[in-house]
Amino acid sequence: MGFLPPQGTAAPETSALHPHDTAQAVEVTMFSQGLSIRVGRDPDDLCRIEDLSIGDPIWDIATHRLVDVEAMGCATLDAAQLAELGLRPMALAQGAGWFALTSARLIAPVPRLPTDLGPTVFFRIWPDSRVVAEVEGRPILLRHGFA
Repeated sequence: MGFLPPQGTAAPETSALHPHDTAQAVEVTMFSQGLSIRVGRDPDDLCRIEDLSIGDPIWDIATHRLVDVEAMGCATLDAAQLAELGLRPMALAQGAGWFALTSARLIAPVPRLPTDLGPTVFFRIWPDSRVVAEVEGRPILLRHGFA
């Protein structure tokens, strides 16, 4: 699925991110409520994570196409519960929200569990293919499947 430009024209690049930025995408397992994900060509095409539904598209900034959300889940978790699941919370600047990462090696040095992360609703999204999405202006990698 996606938009195709008229024949003979190149697809415009509307991402505020440069191609080399996508190589620095951190693999994110879950997102806290309130974070905005890009759902269209234009950088202003944003949707809050909690407003997405199965079947809704998200924008892949690496391939410049829409990718459907195949499945979703949510849970209310605090820092200790995330740790029990093998996840590490990463705070976004200015208290915008949290990413839950599967590997502490992605955050050097390994942080202590944040004491200010109380019960928070986290959402997990499974796209129908691998996607480099844009959440709060940052490139993040989402893998498909339920592994």
